[in-house]
Amino acid sequence: MLALHVVTPEGKTLAEEVDEVTLPGLLGEFGVLPGHVPMLSAVKAGVLRYRKGQERGVMAVGPGFAEVDGQNKVVALVQRALPSARLSSETADKLLADASERCKGDKSDRAAAEADRDFALAQLEALGRKQ
Repeated sequence: MLALHVVTPEGKTLAEEVDEVTLPGLLGEFGVLPGHVPMLSAVKAGVLRYRKGQERGVMAVGPGFAEVDGQNKVVALVQRALPSARLSSETADKLLADASERCKGDKSDRAAAEADRDFALAQLEALGRKQ
């Protein structure tokens, strides 16, 4: 089993014992199973997936870092995270529309708008909607 912890600036969002986890790495998705070698990776906005027995879970996560400690512990330190129970198509669509509009406007707000857009797309993907 793996101890999976997802932590945001607001605090711990998830603490679960899982069989496997897949994270959205900066260079592509990567999976972690028990016994994985130690590593550190940048994480982009996307979908974190995990499995515990036959049960599967997803979370939309914002950018950050993930550490695999080599002793069956995975810690994702991300700017934002929403578990599937808190995901909403309507909220994600609204955030996406707002962020897309802001991306066209003032350049001083562009980085924040792009981060919001990427997180909205991650939420939609976690809900099963590809854009």
